[in-house]
Amino acid sequence: MPLVLVREIVQDQDLEVIAGKQGLERKIISPETHRPGLELVGFFEHFGYDRIIILGRNELAYLGEQTPETRTVRLRQLLFFNIPCIVITEDLLVPDELVELCETKEVPLLRTPAKTGEFMYVLSRYLHARFAPRKSVHGVFVEVYGVGILLLGHSGIGKSECALELIKRGHRLVADDAVQLIKVSETKVVGSPDEMIGHHMEIRGLGIIDIRSLFGIAATADEHDVDMVIQLEPWDQQQEYDRLGIFQRTVNYFKVDIPSTTIPVREGRNLAVIIETAAMNFYLRRMGIFSAETFSRKMRAKMNGEF
Repeated sequence: MPLVLVREIVQDQDLEVIAGKQGLERKIISPETHRPGLELVGFFEHFGYDRIIILGRNELAYLGEQTPETRTVRLRQLLFFNIPCIVITEDLLVPDELVELCETKEVPLLRTPAKTGEFMYVLSRYLHARFAPRKSVHGVFVEVYGVGILLLGHSGIGKSECALELIKRGHRLVADDAVQLIKVSETKVVGSPDEMIGHHMEIRGLGIIDIRSLFGIAATADEHDVDMVIQLEPWDQQQEYDRLGIFQRTVNYFKVDIPSTTIPVREGRNLAVIIETAAMNFYLRRMGIFSAETFSRKMRAKMNGEF
């Protein structure tokens, strides 16, 4: 499980630290957030204490209506648990009792000017992205006609050169060499570039080139869904390659099946055109048009004398 610290949330969301600075190194172990409702009236049986606690206008208004004694009791009960931090939204005033308790317990008390719903949405997306399963694979990731295609193959097979040709033809580079794969839902995996490499590409004989500087910002994308995996391999005369494409193979990442195909590489083959065609054929399949199956049915019908 990835390690996320409160300090990182403060930096990413530009939060004001009101109290509990000593606790900024606390670990966040859940991507969920929680707005206490029943807890403020003393019911803690199902309290999500492992989550970031959000206090908005309603929660603070309720606390403001309580007597100082009751308010202190409720806040002490809230902070009895090992919560990672508390965030006040809409730049609202914070009860003095909460400031004192957070300082004593070393629980970071943070504040943002954002509205409660908006902040929870943005923070939830950030946390789910940080906690999502991820891995790095050696390959090249390109977007061709809106289809995210992950190119795999041994070093030197021509992945980067193929991607460069695709970029010249108007398509986009997402990542070269190290592709970061992240599972964002039960059915979706997205790919993005390595933070250090960015949109740089290694071309043997030229060295490292900056795709964004050479071809413009429209030639790159920061992330894209992984829609298809294409394995490039040297042409083997002894190998029997699929000539019809009836059976759709898949590759599994994070228990998500992604359509996959193998393209043999040899001198004279225009890989960029083949990959463009694969992207267009991917769209046809999504529309329910299966060219290979239709052709096969016609051939069987002709052989059986049906037309």
